[in-house]
Amino acid sequence: MFRTFTRASNFLLFISFLLVAGIASQVSAQLLPSAPADNASTPAVDPYGRTNPRSSIEGYLKAIRQEDFERASRYLDMSNLDADEQKETGKKRSRELIQLLDRDGYINEINALSTSPEGKLNDELNANLEQVGVLDRSERNIPLIMHQINGPNDLKIWVFEPSMLNRVPFLLRVTDEGLLDRILPEQLKTYKVGTVAAGHWIGIFVAALAALAIGYLISSFIVAVLRAILRQRSDLPGHGVLRSIRIPLAVVLGVSFYRVAVVVLGIQVVARDYINWLATIASLLALIWLLMRIVDGIGEFARYGMSRTNRLSSVAVVMLARRMAKAVVIGIIGITILDILGVDVTTGLAALGIGGLALALGAQKTIENLVGSITVVADKPVRVGDFCKFGGVMGTVEDIGIRSTQVRTLDRTVVTVPNGAFSAMEIENYSVRDRFKMQTILGMRYETTPDQIRYLLSEIRRLLDNHPSVLGESLRVRFVNFNSSSVDIEIFCYIKVTDYNSFLEVQENLFLGVMDIVEASGTQFAFPSQTLYLGKDGAPSPQDAAKISKLVQKMDKSGDLPLQKFDQEPTSDTAPRLPAVKSAKA
Repeated sequence: MFRTFTRASNFLLFISFLLVAGIASQVSAQLLPSAPADNASTPAVDPYGRTNPRSSIEGYLKAIRQEDFERASRYLDMSNLDADEQKETGKKRSRELIQLLDRDGYINEINALSTSPEGKLNDELNANLEQVGVLDRSERNIPLIMHQINGPNDLKIWVFEPSMLNRVPFLLRVTDEGLLDRILPEQLKTYKVGTVAAGHWIGIFVAALAALAIGYLISSFIVAVLRAILRQRSDLPGHGVLRSIRIPLAVVLGVSFYRVAVVVLGIQVVARDYINWLATIASLLALIWLLMRIVDGIGEFARYGMSRTNRLSSVAVVMLARRMAKAVVIGIIGITILDILGVDVTTGLAALGIGGLALALGAQKTIENLVGSITVVADKPVRVGDFCKFGGVMGTVEDIGIRSTQVRTLDRTVVTVPNGAFSAMEIENYSVRDRFKMQTILGMRYETTPDQIRYLLSEIRRLLDNHPSVLGESLRVRFVNFNSSSVDIEIFCYIKVTDYNSFLEVQENLFLGVMDIVEASGTQFAFPSQTLYLGKDGAPSPQDAAKISKLVQKMDKSGDLPLQKFDQEPTSDTAPRLPAVKSAKA
């Protein structure tokens, strides 16, 4: 509990530091005045940036921060007044409008406002109207409206709607001061930092800390309830994920409470605008953190369900989907943060569309690896944990990612193979083997007699046939060859095990039994050898050769020569006969 409290307090201090740093940077930037961009030589561009609702609100708030009410009046539609009245009335109305918003109104989030010259077309207002906030939150709930008109040089510009502005003086008289102004001492209301009263900066700081503390308490309660539910099923995953979502959930909730608190307290709109971007970015970063943990939790539950139903081959699919979901979340929120910071995201996306072909050509390998990862996951030649061989590499698959597959080799190193190349390789998966082949050649000495060979064949067959792990239909023990240094007996069978260590154990047991049989037979295993015969030798006798030739001719005429003629069909009488050896099963 103490460690959790320490982490929470450190996080609150970090957010507080960001708030102070954001306020300081914004104030220092706004203390530098900027001249109006009133240049008649560029009629195609509005000098006040009123081409869409968002830029008009930003320009109005910037003028208010600089206390330039004459410039701020440019964002009000004063066309219903005479030219002489427009300047003074516009400055007065700008001051009254911001005072009313300070007391009980608010402006929508800047990043939620439309950047289209036509405004939002899917709302319930007319095409040339846009609601950008609320003027009065009381039971009247008066919306803050801008509308599009023809400006100088026939440009379409967005300004505050005149009928709404006409109601501002009355609403200002009937609306009380904000809660914070009613409780602050006069010194904190008159002393200003930038253009904002010092008391309002203090109010923002206190509201942020209080909102984050409330968010943390509510987040802890939610996590405790969920953990109590999971505690009933101790075998379910997700306990670690629940602990990790407490802080990001607290920040998301805290920012929401903060936005309500600054309106209820009556914090000046200018002060809110100074740090709204910081609060929004903090909430988006916390949202990324929260969504990542939620994706991990869903992935853990999916893996748990697959392991219970023995669908282990789909684990790689879950891991790939989890990574892709995280990438999508980061991409969407990253674009949103860039938009808040003022980066022209629309232009960037358009540039990506124009350069899509070049990007595709430049990212051929990336796309190839992505397609390869999908192929590996869908085709399932290997799964995480499988022992396989490919391209001369043998090892255990540890991870199948979006770009590559990682394999732990027998040397305990990790080989990373791009999925594009991996999916095109010939992969031998040892983990899906249903049996092991055992095949060996026994080389016996040439001094082994035929009866000893018959004994070996019979006893080795009996040994294999009686072993429970040997598949009987695959069993073969045969005298197969006269080698240069040995007479060879082949042993061939399949072992009914799927684990390599178990196979080695069975093979070891059988080989030891074969050695006992060879020892009992009285013969021995052969070694490569040569036999040297010493003696006097002469040329073959021609008389003996002629005698044998006459004998063979005589035997051939009388039918006593038992040689099979190749133009005759072999008969059972001329076929050689070997003594049959009965197996133990027979």
